[in-house]
Amino acid sequence: MGDPKVPSSGSGSGPASTGIPENVGEWVLVVIAAMGAFVMGRYVVANPDLFHLELSFTLRAVLGTGAAVAIILAVLFKPVVALTLLVALVYLNLSDVLIRAFDLPSILQLLGLPILISAWIHHGRGAVHRLLGEPLTWFLTGFTLFHLASTTWADQPALADARFEEFFKALALYSLIVLLMRTPARARMAVWTMVGAGALLGILGLILLATGAEDAFAGLARASQGQIYGDVFGLRLAGPLGDPNFFAQILLVLVPFALFLSWDDPSRRGRFCAVLCLFSILAATIMTYSRGGAIALVFVVSASFVAHGFNWRRMAVVGLPLILAAALLVPSGFRERLTTIGHLFPDDAVLVDTDSSVEERMVLMGTAWEMMVANPLLGVGGGNYTARFGEYAERFGSVARDYQDPDASRYAHNLYLEVGAETGSVGLGLFLGALLVAFVSLGRGRELLREAGEGQVSALARAVQISLAGYLISGLFLHGDFERYLWLLLGMAGALHAMGRLGHGTDSEPNHVS
Repeated sequence: MGDPKVPSSGSGSGPASTGIPENVGEWVLVVIAAMGAFVMGRYVVANPDLFHLELSFTLRAVLGTGAAVAIILAVLFKPVVALTLLVALVYLNLSDVLIRAFDLPSILQLLGLPILISAWIHHGRGAVHRLLGEPLTWFLTGFTLFHLASTTWADQPALADARFEEFFKALALYSLIVLLMRTPARARMAVWTMVGAGALLGILGLILLATGAEDAFAGLARASQGQIYGDVFGLRLAGPLGDPNFFAQILLVLVPFALFLSWDDPSRRGRFCAVLCLFSILAATIMTYSRGGAIALVFVVSASFVAHGFNWRRMAVVGLPLILAAALLVPSGFRERLTTIGHLFPDDAVLVDTDSSVEERMVLMGTAWEMMVANPLLGVGGGNYTARFGEYAERFGSVARDYQDPDASRYAHNLYLEVGAETGSVGLGLFLGALLVAFVSLGRGRELLREAGEGQVSALARAVQISLAGYLISGLFLHGDFERYLWLLLGMAGALHAMGRLGHGTDSEPNHVS
């Protein structure tokens, strides 16, 4: 079923298709596909046990195969299933969790091709117009290809290769979201899936803390011992990612979506469920004890209320309970930890009375700055921050061995400094350009959707803007691990803009493959 305003490529008048790309957009798509095939082929050759497949005829294997076939058929014939499954797998980090806990095959790798086929066949040639018509696609593709180019000047090409593979997978995720999230119904389903996944992770994490364990539910809930404040240590929720700060980052971006659903979902039951999900997400975010996450959380909550306008019903249903919960239920350790936020912004170069994590972050960020200044145009190569850390840490005035093992991996703890250090001004320009285009696209998409009478989806675009801004604020304190969560938001930006640009189609899902 093609998009509105996109000519059909079916039978009819006009020349028959030769199967050869007929325009620049199609040639670009062919080049990208060839590049992807090359990368995947090299990766499979280098990792022969990639899929963890072991042929057997046990009852478990037979049932698993049957379930896999059923899921693949559902994905192929129902694009909404493909979208929901993709978002759930990404947000729960379920593929990695199952590999780690049960040594199962990678679900994302096994379902990646069926999801791509589903996205493609339900568009026809409209897929090219939809994807390559987004300026954001070009910026993100350029940023990814620049990482590929950086393998030629990086000191350790293997690290740059690994970094490129991460971004190539993220670009594939972005593309699938743009192609699959093409109607208001699918947009709402994707948002509900994300919020539901976050609420589930929050509930499982809180249960884990209540038991005092550090790992449960096959690794969907994890916690790590860490400093809370001063000499006080305790468990911090780390979720399926295994890191409290990154777990806070992927939870806080769900808050604008949960608020959007609690205010704008058409059913009272839906709004009630959204409020419950919101409190689960907020509670889990707080129990990560992430200071950067707390700063971004305050922003997304405040911005959401301001953007939606003052409303007594909203304040009564959500605002007052939030205030009461913050006053009565937030643990004292979290409040004490917030008093150390000022240490993240020291006035002097010499740090006094700060905890060791703040001191170390200053060294890591300062080293990234030195690296960027010394390599202003191209950087040191994707993933090579850790390889060059010792050299530039000494320029910054620090001895690397003062912090952890000298051979340990190092991270810049600042998304923008990391991008600048590894890819220079060219890569940083492409990255910042992509972010700017994403915000502009969301703004334009809001206008187009509002003019089309899709007020709820227009409000969703505003929620995505706030969510994306919250992620980028938390990026001031975190490096670029788990890029797929950022690129999922960017995919939503591209999808909502395309929905307004091409027409939102219909909320009904086709019952056949078109």
